[in-house]
Amino acid sequence: MTLKVLKANPNLKLKQAKLAIIDIGSNSIRMLIYDDFTSSRVPFFNEKAVCELGKNLDKSRKLHHSGKIYALKVLKRFSEILNVSKITNLKIIATAVLREASDARLFIEDVEKLFQKKIEILSGDQEAECAAEGVKIGFENVDGLVADLGGGSLELARVENNLITNKTSLPLGVLRLINNPIVKKRNLSKYIKKLFAEEKWLSKKKFKNLYLVGGTWRALFKLHLFQNDHPVHIIHQYSIDNERLKKFLDKISSFNKSKLKTVEYISKSRTQYLPYSSIILNEIMNFTNPKKILCSISGLREGALVKEHFKDLESPDMFNKSLEHIAKKRGDLGLTFKKYYHFIKPVFDGNEYYNQKLLNLACVLSHMDWGLGAFQKAELVFQETLNTPLLKLSHKERIQIALSCYWRYCSIKYNPKMEYLTFLNNNEIFSSKQVGAALRFANSLTSISTIFLEEFKLYKRGNALFLKIPSQHQEIISKQVTKKFKALARELFLEPRVLYSNN
Repeated sequence: MTLKVLKANPNLKLKQAKLAIIDIGSNSIRMLIYDDFTSSRVPFFNEKAVCELGKNLDKSRKLHHSGKIYALKVLKRFSEILNVSKITNLKIIATAVLREASDARLFIEDVEKLFQKKIEILSGDQEAECAAEGVKIGFENVDGLVADLGGGSLELARVENNLITNKTSLPLGVLRLINNPIVKKRNLSKYIKKLFAEEKWLSKKKFKNLYLVGGTWRALFKLHLFQNDHPVHIIHQYSIDNERLKKFLDKISSFNKSKLKTVEYISKSRTQYLPYSSIILNEIMNFTNPKKILCSISGLREGALVKEHFKDLESPDMFNKSLEHIAKKRGDLGLTFKKYYHFIKPVFDGNEYYNQKLLNLACVLSHMDWGLGAFQKAELVFQETLNTPLLKLSHKERIQIALSCYWRYCSIKYNPKMEYLTFLNNNEIFSSKQVGAALRFANSLTSISTIFLEEFKLYKRGNALFLKIPSQHQEIISKQVTKKFKALARELFLEPRVLYSNN
C-alpha cells in the first residue's frame, strides 16, 4: 500500500480546526486528536502503542532495533489516520529516548519525512514544564509537586498557586530501570535518595499535593481504584491519602514476576513496571510528605499544546466555552441551560455546599431526553453525568452534580446506590436534592419552551419561596406544576408563595 504524504496547510488557523499531537516516548508512542481544544481538552481519539524504543538504551546508547521497526509501523498507521481524516494541524514531540540515542538522527529524519513535519525534541526541563502545564488544565489552582514518570525519565516540577517555580528531569524512567544491570530493585531506594538529595529545592519546602502524571502511575492508581471498589471509575482526580497509599505501595513493590502475572484490571504491558513505580513513588512521598496524592490524565501532551498555541486557555470565558461545547454535544443547540441557570440561581446564591460552577454544570448535564421512563431516564442521566468528559471536577463534585441530575428526573423519595451518598455529608446531599427539585420544577414550568423562564421570577424572602408570574400566564400553573413547586419549597424548608403581576 502506498502511503500518502501528510502536508501541512499553513493557512489553516489552528484554533479553528481539529488538532492532533503525537508523543514519541521511550516506552510508548501515542497519538491524540481533539475536536476543539479550546472548548474541550478531552480527545475523541486516543491510541497508544508500546514500542520500547528506549529498551537497553543505557547499555547500547542506541534505539532498540525491533522497537524502531515497530515504531515506524505505528507512525505510518497514524499518518494514514490523519490523512483520511484530513487533519493537518499536527504537533510531534519526543522525549528522553530521542535526546539520548546516538542513532536517533536517522529515525527522526524518517518520521519527519513521513509527516512533513519537524519533531520537537523536548529537553528535560521542557518536559517537566509541559507536564505541569498539563496538570493545570485538569485541576483548579494547582499547588504542590507534579511528578511525570515515563519510560526514560522522571520529571518533577514545583507549582505554587498555578505558577511553576522549579523543575528538573532525572534518569528514573521505568523502562530504563528495569533494563539497567547496575540499579537493581533491592538498591533502587538508595539510588533515588541520592538523586533527590542533589535537587536542593525538593528538600527546602514540603508540598501540599502530589500530582502524578504518566501511564504507569495511572495503571497503579487504576489497580487501587478497582481493588477498593471505588464507585467512580475515573482515574483523573482519583486521590489516596498518604497512609493508605504507603501500605498499598509496600505491597506492590514486593511483587515478584509470578505475583505480577495475577494482577487484574490493568494492561499486561504495564504490570512489569508496577514494583519500580511503587518504589519511586514511595521515595517521592518520603522526601516531600504531601498531604494529598492525586492522579492526572492530563500532562505532557496537553501542556505542550497549551504552551505553544493556547496560552490564553484559562481566561475567564473558558469555562463558559466548555459549557456551550457540552450543551451542543448534548443536543441543546439553543443553549437553553443558561435560562435554567438564571432562573434557579437566586435560590442558591450563597450556598456553600453547591457553588455556581456546579449549578451551571447541573443545568447543562441534566438537560437530556432519553425517551425512556422516568426511573430509567434518571439512572442513565446519573451515569452519563458522573462520567462527563470534563477535567476540572473532583470525584465528589461529579457525584454532587450526578445526584442533582438524578433527582431532576425522578422523585426525591428515590435514591441511587448508597455507595455514592457516602462521599458527601448531609448538607451536600440536601443541596444536591434541592438543585434536583429546582430543575424538576423549572422543567415542568417550561414544557417545550423556555420563554417562561425569562418572564417568571423565582426567589427567596424570609421563610418563603416566591414564584412571581405575569397574570396573562397564570393558566400555565397546573396541578403538576404546583405539586413540583411545593416539593421544591419543602426541600428548601420554605413556604411556597405564588404572586401574580400585571407587568
